[in-house]
Amino acid sequence: MSQAKVDQRKYQKKHRKEIERKKKISTAIKCIVAALILGVFIGIPAGLSIYKSIPRYVGDSSLESFVKTYFTDTYSEDLKALEERLTTSKENAAQAATTQE
Repeated sequence: MSQAKVDQRKYQKKHRKEIERKKKISTAIKCIVAALILGVFIGIPAGLSIYKSIPRYVGDSSLESFVKTYFTDTYSEDLKALEERLTTSKENAAQAATTQE
């Protein structure tokens, strides 16, 4: 072995902890940078497409009508069942009040 190789090995053996710490830090920085780059290339277009797909409303009346039609279209059966339960509970409460008098 040449003297340069011997000196390099001695240096690496002497400063092993410092060299390993630097390697770990550089690996962590590379991972963070890669995650940020992937986030930029994936996250921004996905976020923009989601943001653009949200409907915009001019006034509250159009929003209210949209919400009403959405709920009636989507949850009409659930709303009917809920209304039936409410009416039966009101009837039961009225009957209980009349029996107590």
